Amino acid sequence: MSYNNLGLYDYSLLSNIKNVSVSYFCNLLYDQKKLPNKTYRLYTYSNKKGIFKIISYFISQLQLIFFCVKNPPAIIHFQWLKIPSMDYYVLKVLRRFSNHLILTAHNLLPHNSGDTYYKSYAKIYHSVNTIIVHAEKTKQELIEKFGITPNKIVVIPHGVLDLSSEIDHTAVSAKVTEIRQQLKLKDKVVFSVLGGLNEYKGINLIVDAWKDKTLSENKNIQLLIAGAGSVEKVLELATIDNVHIENRYLTDMEFLTYLRVSDFVLLPYKSISQSGVLLSALSEHKRVIVTDVGGLKDPFKFGKIGYVLKEYSINELKLAILKASETVKEYPKETIWNKIEMFYNWSTIGSKTQNLYSSINENPVN
Repeated sequence: MSYNNLGLYDYSLLSNIKNVSVSYFCNLLYDQKKLPNKTYRLYTYSNKKGIFKIISYFISQLQLIFFCVKNPPAIIHFQWLKIPSMDYYVLKVLRRFSNHLILTAHNLLPHNSGDTYYKSYAKIYHSVNTIIVHAEKTKQELIEKFGITPNKIVVIPHGVLDLSSEIDHTAVSAKVTEIRQQLKLKDKVVFSVLGGLNEYKGINLIVDAWKDKTLSENKNIQLLIAGAGSVEKVLELATIDNVHIENRYLTDMEFLTYLRVSDFVLLPYKSISQSGVLLSALSEHKRVIVTDVGGLKDPFKFGKIGYVLKEYSINELKLAILKASETVKEYPKETIWNKIEMFYNWSTIGSKTQNLYSSINENPVN
């Protein structure tokens, strides 16, 4: 069902799975490179509104069922589910036509939903044969919160999201220079908040921390907020001199430009399983300030690439930002970044996924 960054995830995974016959069912808006797999642009809900979006999604799921009736697959692997109350019954039907259902739980529950969908996802997690998660911490949460047996869960990392391969680097470099001059960033330490502006990403915490005079009146640092989101809280920083806000959707080129301008990326998430912004930051060797949720802390096992907050608090974030500004010249060694790249390498991730498929085919009953 993927497009934009989600499409990039699917492309990166599928292009690294070898010797497996895969049919790929994607969104009409899928815009990555052509894959060698049989590709069906089945999902058209993205350009619909209201009830028509739901109807379109329902029709697409019916088409998927009909395809599996005619061509029973050994494995059906879902990356995303859009309407869990409906999809639970879709999965029940599909189990009749496939030996094995896999679901990648990119997040255990939808963002900003609380426990609204808990019952639906509990039924879904118990109905599939295998669940892929991206971090050991997420595996433990799945066991504790949903009562899933450990042998049903497989940990396969989310790969680094490299946005730079299809982008004009000369144009990006020119834009980086322009922004640095425009915002007068020379000799300043730049902290950024990039991508969707959502409460679960800790945007309220960032705003409240930056309102403290030790940050808002600090002429040696700059906060850059760039991304789409209707978070009114951000407007509280609109008149502060060392804050620049671009509250709109960013193209891949703009995202990469703002990322390259940054010294540290702020990721004080309330809850997450894995963050695409983190993985994009790692691909550009950018340091991060994170909370200890989901897989955000995982890259720190290879070396110090920023700071992990001891607790989710204004004071803890403020102290981390100040410490980062003081240690900005203590850049991680290249060997640390090399180890991170190996861990989040798509070739390795593709092999792990391929091995999972093979083991299921060899032992079809789970």
